[in-house]
Amino acid sequence: MKSLLALGVAALLCVGVTVTEATQAERSPGITEKTARIALVREFIREMEVLYRLQETAKEELAENSSTVGRLTTGIRVGSRTLFEMRENASRLDRIGLDIRWGEFRDLLKSFHSQRMAGVEEMTQMSKAMLSGPAPGVNYGAMTARAPELTAQVEQIDKTMFTMSQPLFLALVDEGRVEADGKLHHLILNKKDRADIIHTIDIAFGQSLDDKNATSIVNAAWAIKYGLTRPNYKAADEP
Repeated sequence: MKSLLALGVAALLCVGVTVTEATQAERSPGITEKTARIALVREFIREMEVLYRLQETAKEELAENSSTVGRLTTGIRVGSRTLFEMRENASRLDRIGLDIRWGEFRDLLKSFHSQRMAGVEEMTQMSKAMLSGPAPGVNYGAMTARAPELTAQVEQIDKTMFTMSQPLFLALVDEGRVEADGKLHHLILNKKDRADIIHTIDIAFGQSLDDKNATSIVNAAWAIKYGLTRPNYKAADEP
């Protein structure tokens, strides 16, 4: 968590970089690095949609069968789907080559997936044990007490995703174009790509983006859209 916050502060400071600081900094990344940064943000959005769909599907299935057995079987299904998706996420992230700075964000994201997998795997095994019926040596009371802790851990991971989304947006800001006021006002996205990402978020999350009680996962996607729609940021192909 401390590493994430440190990265967030460093990224936010980039917005107020002066001309002198920009001159002293390393040269701006080339086309390949910029492309990788865009790919990272696109992948982050895709992964937030995956988590959102998993959560929505779980709600629907729980509503269909809210009995004890129904809750346990839904937990197993959702857990199995989540494990599959998190492995896919990690594999996709591994294919995005980034410099050290943004590579740390990618690796943090992978670590959050690993933490989610560990929690979900434990919950899935607990559900299986409870569905299997009484067995010698199994402490069902301890499992019942452990379940809320695991749920809270997964919720905290979701909140961290939202925290991460805010500095991650700055991967789309072009630190190589310092304006007359000494600030950064250009994105590395052209107008078409910016519009495409905004459209992707709108289609994936719909009206939930306007929900005041939206989940942390939805808010993470909203944070990226918010940055892209701010008037103080211009597309790469705008003067």
